[in-house]
Amino acid sequence: MLLSVSNVKKAFGPDQILTGVTFRLDPRERVALVGRNGAGKTTLLKILTGQYEPDSGSVILSRGAKVGYLRQEQPVTMGRSVIEEAQAGTEERLALQVRLRELEDIIHADKATEEDLEEYALVHEHFLESEGYSVERDVRTVLTRMGFEESEFDKPTNALSGGEKTRLAIARLLLEEPDLLILDEPTNHLDLQATEWLEGWIRAYHGAILLVSHDRTFLEATAQRVLDMSDGTVRAWPGPFAKFLALKKEDEERQVEVAKRQEQEIAKLDEFVRRFMNSQRTAQARGRLKLMDRLIQEKVNVPKHDKQMAGGFGKAQRSGDIVLETKKLTVGFDDVVLIKDLDWVVRYGERWGIIGENGAGKSSLIQVCMHKIEALSGQSKLGSNVAAGYFTQDASDLDPEISPIDTLTYEDGMQPPDARNLLGRFLITGDDVYRPVRTLSGGEKNKLSLARLTNLNPNLLVLDEPTNHLDMASREALANVLKTFQGTLILISHDRYLLSEVTDHTLDVRKSGPVQYNGSYSEYRESLSRKGGPVQKTVVKQQVVEEPTMTPREISKAIERLKKEVDAAENGVAAKEAEMVQLENRLASIGPKDDVVALSKRHHELKQEVVDAMDAWEAKALELEQMEAMQREPGVTFRSR
Repeated sequence: MLLSVSNVKKAFGPDQILTGVTFRLDPRERVALVGRNGAGKTTLLKILTGQYEPDSGSVILSRGAKVGYLRQEQPVTMGRSVIEEAQAGTEERLALQVRLRELEDIIHADKATEEDLEEYALVHEHFLESEGYSVERDVRTVLTRMGFEESEFDKPTNALSGGEKTRLAIARLLLEEPDLLILDEPTNHLDLQATEWLEGWIRAYHGAILLVSHDRTFLEATAQRVLDMSDGTVRAWPGPFAKFLALKKEDEERQVEVAKRQEQEIAKLDEFVRRFMNSQRTAQARGRLKLMDRLIQEKVNVPKHDKQMAGGFGKAQRSGDIVLETKKLTVGFDDVVLIKDLDWVVRYGERWGIIGENGAGKSSLIQVCMHKIEALSGQSKLGSNVAAGYFTQDASDLDPEISPIDTLTYEDGMQPPDARNLLGRFLITGDDVYRPVRTLSGGEKNKLSLARLTNLNPNLLVLDEPTNHLDMASREALANVLKTFQGTLILISHDRYLLSEVTDHTLDVRKSGPVQYNGSYSEYRESLSRKGGPVQKTVVKQQVVEEPTMTPREISKAIERLKKEVDAAENGVAAKEAEMVQLENRLASIGPKDDVVALSKRHHELKQEVVDAMDAWEAKALELEQMEAMQREPGVTFRSR
């Protein structure tokens, strides 16, 4: 056991936030903590990390275990460069590396004493255990995966944006490698490429991880078990995440049925008691009364479901067939070009998902198309009869000093009763309708902007990261709202679940040039990972890419060839690992005639060779799996010879 939490309670004034939380985490577990916004997740995390003391209960961490915590707003150390801040997570390994080099210099100069050699053997053993030879490569790899270019490694932390600070904080935590890593909304500000890399890293992490996230696809890819927080407590469920959702739904349906039967039984007992109390059957009535009281005390409550957004779009006026068209459109700023010579046509009823790396120009492209900023060159125009509704991720369309009710009545011309009703459907109720917008949470601001769009009833809906600050239930409700929208949709998002649910076209804004694909995000990802198979035409900026077709005979021959290559690659890995074991045994018992420096250098080289051999083996094995899938995939049309 790594962490034990027992009956933890916490209140702030009259508000009871945690009413009795009990769970445990074991080493190497990856556990999701889920629940609606306001359920108490952040309070629990602050208790686990020692920022809050519980009112009662206990939190026990294994002796010597180290905890790393990524807050939603994690500051970085000012006055450092990006790479210095990342290296702070590897201080222990770097210190070992410095001492090793000092001792190697002494040994190389033939000045080493017996104590120096003993210290070198001990330090080197610790260095191997911490995989110290990879520390410099790890720092650069993690920073690159977190979206930092080599040219940005010397950038001061003071000059980073909020998103860059979050990504750098993740990088430092990953490099610290604590025994328990607590990640609170780690995918905020990460693009899809970085998120998918983080998923792989989490699956391979040697320690335990507690994940708080509203990203359903992220949790499906990482969580082995789920802690579901509701009413101030948590209930543990087995994973993976899809299994948790299914089991929870079955359990709620079962509770509803049990509660229904209990109500019927209580009603029968109550009728008997009322009818026969103080009659010849009083004794029986008293017995039934005791039974009824016990049933009431043990009564199963019907599961409470939090209210969901219930907004929707009415039927809008039809636009022309061409809704948006760009010709040779170049987007960027005076000193940098983000998108060059984009030819793009959005037709009526299409549902485009726009994805891409952070900083590639997705939001800038949409701002140009919505005529909010000027293009560097080229043309962008909306079609005939287009009524566009535009959702900005920074809530720039909202006046921070007026209330939600005033926003809808004074700015949008709604009648107060209609405005209040619309806000209620988007879960802005009670006194919250009169609060200044600046006091609302990020999720509440998003819901207000979405409410305004439904009132506008556009036939072109343009949404820039609408799921920011929304919990999982609200994201699913938004997906349902968008599914019913009958106009044209352009959606910028990093939420893969939402993209897969509501889009049928994809624009991948890459720094190397935009890619257009006639299919949803999930179909686009599948096309990228598939090698061979039926022809799929994908329009790329100024070229057409076709995935080659193969005959059954060609596939069979390729499978036989790949099986041999996989076996050879596996044997290569085994040979490298065997050599590594022999070398580490020699380093663990240095002899008087051994060249320690040469052995250490060879160990460093061999470690990379093992990694390269593993990569080669995995690539061949994946290629074989894909080819075998092609062979058995139904409905594939092969080219005849």
